[in-house]
Amino acid sequence: MISARCSLLIVRLSLIAPGCLLDSCAGQPFLSAGTPDSAEVGYSGDLAAATEVAKEHCARYEKVPRYLDSAEDIAFFACEKR
Repeated sequence: MISARCSLLIVRLSLIAPGCLLDSCAGQPFLSAGTPDSAEVGYSGDLAAATEVAKEHCARYEKVPRYLDSAEDIAFFACEKR
């Protein structure tokens, strides 16, 4: 049987670990949605880094991104032919 002290430690770790994982991703732009014609990139203020993510996505379709707009923490791009 697990002691009360070990149980408390397990509970604390289970509450802390997800927060640590989220903190490690904070600031890293990511593709939140994409089609051959568009890319939506989650980011935290660095539009240049978000544009790089959109470039990688659009390149899969032999296209380049064109910045359209942003709202809160999402940047919207159109993927267009070169």
